[in-house]
Amino acid sequence: MSRQLLLLLVLLLAFLLPRRLELDRFVTVDEPKWLLRSANFFNALAQRNLKDTYQREHPGVTITWAGTAGFLWRFPGYYKISPDGNMTPTRFHTFLQSHGRSSLELLVAGRIFVLLGIVAALGLSFVIATRLLGILPAFLAFLLVAFDPFSIGHSRLLHLDGLLSALMLLSLLAFVAYLSQNRRTGYLMLSAVSAGLAWLTKSPAFFLAPFFGLLMVMDWIRTNGSASPHRSASTHRSTPTISLRQIWQVFAPLLLWFVVAWLVFFLLWPAMWVDPVGSLARVFSQATAYASEGHEIPSYFYGETQAGGISAWYFYPMVYLWRITPFILVGLAVVILALLFPKVFPLESKRIVLALLLFAGLFTIFMSFGAKKFDRYLLPVFAPLDLIAALGWLALLQVFRRYSKGVPVIARRVAAGLLVGLALLGQLWGVVQTYPYYLNYYNPILCVPKAATRVMMVGWGEGLDQAARYLNSLPQTGKERAISWYGDGCFSYFYDGVTVPIGLDFTFQDLRKTDTVVLYLNQWQRGLPSPEFMAYFEQLTPDYVVRIGDQEYVRVYNLRNAPPMPILPPGE
Repeated sequence: MSRQLLLLLVLLLAFLLPRRLELDRFVTVDEPKWLLRSANFFNALAQRNLKDTYQREHPGVTITWAGTAGFLWRFPGYYKISPDGNMTPTRFHTFLQSHGRSSLELLVAGRIFVLLGIVAALGLSFVIATRLLGILPAFLAFLLVAFDPFSIGHSRLLHLDGLLSALMLLSLLAFVAYLSQNRRTGYLMLSAVSAGLAWLTKSPAFFLAPFFGLLMVMDWIRTNGSASPHRSASTHRSTPTISLRQIWQVFAPLLLWFVVAWLVFFLLWPAMWVDPVGSLARVFSQATAYASEGHEIPSYFYGETQAGGISAWYFYPMVYLWRITPFILVGLAVVILALLFPKVFPLESKRIVLALLLFAGLFTIFMSFGAKKFDRYLLPVFAPLDLIAALGWLALLQVFRRYSKGVPVIARRVAAGLLVGLALLGQLWGVVQTYPYYLNYYNPILCVPKAATRVMMVGWGEGLDQAARYLNSLPQTGKERAISWYGDGCFSYFYDGVTVPIGLDFTFQDLRKTDTVVLYLNQWQRGLPSPEFMAYFEQLTPDYVVRIGDQEYVRVYNLRNAPPMPILPPGE
């Protein structure tokens, strides 16, 4: 067995283990919607109603394909009994229960196919990275990627951002390999196919097209910029010129890349076969609306509730600092020093580093223009920056070797191994510390995780599963009913009784219909559904509290002995 194959197998195991274990532990807010969309996609395919394979403007087609595969595995006959008309996630959950099916089981099945896609993309990315960086540097780099807690958290979901990030990484590395490895067409085709899949996943992936155009121009300037100099009479300086033929030579590969990516986008989305113009118009019009209109539901940032979009330019830089590990930051800091002081810090693969840094910087700026902002939207820059950080640690290792030549060989090797081990074990510690709620990871350098609640909105459904299990453990009467924030899926998939989701229009009158109320951390952050509603519960002692790490996430209240509620609904 070759060394590269052995290291690839080790990496695949490192990718799979933290992402696959306890895949049924909890459910995030958007996943019940994607399970329903997957069911609708499956039904549209089975009924040959191809136009209805358009489910969302994201467009999320790869996710609905994964969800469809889950249905074919766990509930292949669903399309024969699928209900007519529009379904809400709550009604869909009830429908599945009435037919003896578990929503959670179907969700986990879809998650597995998303995870397999992510692992395949990361494995191919590693193979390409060995050509760009060398086998051992690529191995170290992808171990850091494998144990990135925030990336792991989003790789376990029937959702967009984890798969989007892996596909964009593969497309980026393949394109950089095309430019730096003798323009091999195979790299270009692989980049195009993964870009088409990324486009099918989420519209921000269209950023790849202009970015690769920029890389093509930069590569031409580097290699041919002075090939046809033109002397300026006034300055006597050489300035590059380019002919139409050269323009074609520069951009013909990019045109081929675009055609192949477009074919993938077209062939794998049946809605494009019957309504290409309408489907594309809805994708781009809604993407524009997201960028300009912001959040439908109030968000939270730096101690303030944001009623619409988040305009702060530093939102994503702050998100990155909070979500990355200290060991990635150390590696990145060394890379910056290596770029500033190359004689002190020898940095390998400088062209690759600059391309990845440019991608991370421009993508961050691109996403910052949108009014609708969430931390997960920045996920595509995490893996490229992890790769750069690995090269920073290797540069640090080179500095150590340079200044320790007088030290015995064995001692030098042990110290070098400890240095590399520090980076890997430090990265792994963030995974162990947050297992299986990896989304609860926050950079300990900035402060304890509890401090993150003063900076950004915290909680995406994790912990509500524990509240449901607690209520299930209580003596049952057969008529249990609970009101819960994020009730659709996050709570209802685990609760044996009837779940009533708390909406923005929820009133005290609605509370009088039940004894059990489950409230969530980011409700307090945002004062939802109203400040008056939340103020009422501040005077009560919860029966049960769910903590993840040292942060309180969920409170469960029994209202049987609660003080009288206001007569009027909140806000009146």
